[in-house]
Amino acid sequence: MATLAPALPRPPSPLERVRAFAGRLRTAAWLGWQVESNWVDPFLFVVYAVVRPLATALILAGMYWAVRGRVVGAPAFAALYLGNAFHVYVQQVLVGMGYVVVEEREEFETLKYVYASPVGFVTYLGGRGTVKLVLATLSLVLTLAVGWWLVGVRWEWGGVQWLPLALTWLIGLVAVVELGFLVAGFALLLPRIAISFNESIVVALYLLCGVIFPIDLLPAWMQPVAMALPFTWWYEALRRFVLGHGASARLAAVPDLWLVLALAGSTLVFSVIARRGFHALENRARRLGRLDQTSLF
Repeated sequence: MATLAPALPRPPSPLERVRAFAGRLRTAAWLGWQVESNWVDPFLFVVYAVVRPLATALILAGMYWAVRGRVVGAPAFAALYLGNAFHVYVQQVLVGMGYVVVEEREEFETLKYVYASPVGFVTYLGGRGTVKLVLATLSLVLTLAVGWWLVGVRWEWGGVQWLPLALTWLIGLVAVVELGFLVAGFALLLPRIAISFNESIVVALYLLCGVIFPIDLLPAWMQPVAMALPFTWWYEALRRFVLGHGASARLAAVPDLWLVLALAGSTLVFSVIARRGFHALENRARRLGRLDQTSLF
C-alpha cells in the first residue's frame, strides 16, 4: 500500500508577511516604550522629553533678539525657528537609535538576546525608533506652539500647503530613520564613545543643512556637500510650505515640485547607502565579536 508523502507547509502570503512584520514591530515599539518610560512617572518623563527642545528654541530667540534687537515678525528668525523645531527629529531619533545599541549592550547586557529573539534586531531597532518619532513629534508640536504664542513666530494658516507639507514631512522622516540605522551600525562597532559620535553627527547636520543659518553662508566647497544631503532639501521645503519662503537664496529659484523631487531622490540614494552601510557594519561587528562586548565603564 502506497504511503502519502507529508504535505509541505504553505508559504505565507504577502499579506500574512506584512501582518507578521506589523505584529513584531508593534511588540518592539511597546517594549521600547516600556524601556523609555519605566524609570520615572509619566509627567516627569513628558517634561524631560520636551524641555530640551523648548529651551533650545527660547535660547535661539534670545540670541536673535540680542543680535537684531527684535524677534517678532522677522522672516529670517521664523525660518531659523522652524528649521530648529523640525531638527528635533534628528536629535531624538538619530541619537536615540544609536543609544539603543549602547544601552542594550553596555547597561542591560541584553543585545545578544535581542538578536536571538523572534523579533530580531532590525525590527526591534525600528520599533524603538518609532517611539523616538512619537516623542519628537510631541516636542515639535510644543515647540511650534511656544513659537506662536510666546516668541511671535507667525505664518498664514491659509497659505500653508498642507499636501506638499505632509509629503515632505514623511519623506524626511524616512531619511531620519535610515540615518538612525547607519548610526546604530557604527554603535555596534564602537564602545560607549558611540554616544559622543552620535551627538557629533547631529551637530554636523545642524551646521551643514541650514538649520541655524542658510547654506549660502557655508564655504563654497561645502555647499555641494550640504546639497547632497536630503536634510538640506527637507528643511528648505518645510519652511517654504509653511512660511511661504525658505532660508537659502541659492535654493529660492528651485520650483516647489523640483524641491520635493530633489528631496525624494536624495532620500532614496541616502537610504540605500545607509541601509547597506548598516548591514556591512553589523556583519563586521559580528565577525569581531562586538555584539556582547562591553567597555566596563
